[in-house]
Amino acid sequence: MKKMFLLLAFLGVSTYSYTYSGGSPSGNSGSLGDNGSTCASAYCHGGGSPTGNELISITAPTDSMYDGNDITIALGVKPNGSSTKVGFMASVEDASGNQLATSSPGTGAKNVGDYITHTSSGTSVSNDSIFWTFNVDGTTFPDSITVYAAVNFTNGNGQTSGDYVLTTSKSLYKGGGMPFELTESAVSTLMVGPNPARDRLTVSGPDVVEVRLYNTLGRFIDMDESAIVQDNAIELEVSSLPRGAYILHAVNSSGEVQMKHVLLQ
Repeated sequence: MKKMFLLLAFLGVSTYSYTYSGGSPSGNSGSLGDNGSTCASAYCHGGGSPTGNELISITAPTDSMYDGNDITIALGVKPNGSSTKVGFMASVEDASGNQLATSSPGTGAKNVGDYITHTSSGTSVSNDSIFWTFNVDGTTFPDSITVYAAVNFTNGNGQTSGDYVLTTSKSLYKGGGMPFELTESAVSTLMVGPNPARDRLTVSGPDVVEVRLYNTLGRFIDMDESAIVQDNAIELEVSSLPRGAYILHAVNSSGEVQMKHVLLQ
């Protein structure tokens, strides 16, 4: 009887650990609609302390929303050595705390209802950074939305003890008309490829004079030495950059900026 009891207890612990390594339960994004609840309060991830060096960033192609255009959100985390396993839950809400629909979770992320959370294989930190992407349904936007994220930094002991959660948010506001980067001329003239890219990334279009590359934490990547300019095209050597998502700014001679999400893999 004792042996059977020990076996059942072991299986119970294993199931609990596996279940929550595959994503946070709903209602724990730290959002207005969740009353600030996170896995630290609801599921006992606690006991650890932030180092103060962690960086979390929520980025979008533009701070203005336009009906009929989905928005791609990138959540980037740089633990700065504090953790090798990081999870999250995110929610997108209007000013009253009502959720907006989310879709198209990228690698390492999944939907739980309209929440976005990590998958069981989407928590490993690489090159001291990790990121996830997803879309916000742009059918009809309210005047403003806020993207909330609760990020769980674990100590890798397989338990909930010694972990801690940090929260962040970013608000976007509804604009009027159409954004310049989505006009017909912009879509038809600016070309970025290959996307995803491995070794080289080429940006071409009339009047493009400068290309800037940012990571998902908003940090500028100096590419001057690797840029080759020829025939209305700028080629970037990207083989040495960490694999992941980036935001590319193409600047024309008038100072206008067109933005594209690019992926290195």
